Amino acid sequence: MTDLSIDHLIDDLASELEPVRPRRVARGSLWVVGGWTVGATLLLWLSGMRHDLAAGAMMPPLPLLAFWLIVALGVATAWSALRMGLPGVGRDYSGWRWAGLAALALPFSALVMGFGDHHAAMEAARPENGLRCMIEGVLAGLGVGAALFAWLKRGAPTSPTRAGWVIGIAAGAAGATIVALHCASNDMMHIALWHGLAVALSGVAGRLLLAPLLRW
Repeated sequence: MTDLSIDHLIDDLASELEPVRPRRVARGSLWVVGGWTVGATLLLWLSGMRHDLAAGAMMPPLPLLAFWLIVALGVATAWSALRMGLPGVGRDYSGWRWAGLAALALPFSALVMGFGDHHAAMEAARPENGLRCMIEGVLAGLGVGAALFAWLKRGAPTSPTRAGWVIGIAAGAAGATIVALHCASNDMMHIALWHGLAVALSGVAGRLLLAPLLRW
């Protein structure tokens, strides 16, 4: 192949190139905040806010601590998912796991409390006392899940399996925080079981349903 033909080949290839708008985490973050806001607005509009928050008071200390632990998990996993959608090799996406380990304090605490009060644990586990919270948590997080899925679908993550888990956990944590603004229960066993199940089920759904759709 002559130098002239090589030059023509390069010119032909270069003529098909188009500028690509760089991906910015700030834009994806706005999508996540929008999904979180829409989920909260819809649930609180349909079901109302906790009576103490509606009256301008604060949650009791333990439910408030649980709320902020789940918020931290949601923010950490959403941030990891956003970074998975950026080009690059060797990035560390494991930061969300530390927030997940901290959030495990909720089920462990509830388990210890359950050993001390079996009757209260059985009451908290009754579906009529918490199934609705779990369902509302899963549904309220769909906006965040959709935002992260759209972001990662365009970014083609190198590990779709991990991305599916992270999307699902972020969506579930977002939904659980929204439910906490509505649910009137201050029982830590209820919060750990039913609000926690919203996070766990969303994570499994992300792994099973979304991961295959994120493959190249």
